[in-house]
Amino acid sequence: MDSAPGPLLSPSRQSSRTDAHEDAAPPARIPSFLRNDCIGVSMTEPKHPKKDILEDPRPMGDPRKTPHWKTDFSVDWDATDYVSRREFTRFLGLSSAGMAVGTVLIAGLASVGARPVAEVPPLRLGRVEDFSPGSSTAFEYPAKGQYSLLVRHEDGTFSSYSQKCPHLGCAVYYEPHEKVLECPCHEGFFNARTGDVISGPPQRGLNLVKLDIRDGEVWAVGGGGH
Repeated sequence: MDSAPGPLLSPSRQSSRTDAHEDAAPPARIPSFLRNDCIGVSMTEPKHPKKDILEDPRPMGDPRKTPHWKTDFSVDWDATDYVSRREFTRFLGLSSAGMAVGTVLIAGLASVGARPVAEVPPLRLGRVEDFSPGSSTAFEYPAKGQYSLLVRHEDGTFSSYSQKCPHLGCAVYYEPHEKVLECPCHEGFFNARTGDVISGPPQRGLNLVKLDIRDGEVWAVGGGGH
């Protein structure tokens, strides 16, 4: 049975419809990676079977099988314990040596802090009345080129020390108004009766010079020096 013919369009309407088709934008192109044929390929399951990359090829129960954690973190505990014991023994040895060295150093520092009295021949400095109270006198002792300082205090007593400052070797002098021995280089101050440090950079006191007062004369009988 023949189908009924569709409605006839006037030439003007046919022309406008044709123009509408011609003015329409061309269809958008589908990128090749979105076309059906490509989508079908990308969604296809791989032909080779999936395998776990961590799978161990050795069968379960194999005594040679090593756990993955031990393979990734291979630590030889026996060797580690051996190294630890060896390092501990070495530490004990070094500690003992350090204690021995420290003992020697402490003894050395103690000897540095002390003011030695050297054994040297006696030297006559003069009669007691030659030195007025509150005065000081430098003299060459205990060796050539080494000088010491004799101080007579206001009460008539005497003290004597090496004139060399233990800081950097400058010559100290007696300051009668302050009644101290002073180093002019770096302002080190010492007790005029004991030679001990009062202030300043010196780390120890002046070297003592032993005196002997006999028969009205003052003698230096040891000590002093550098």
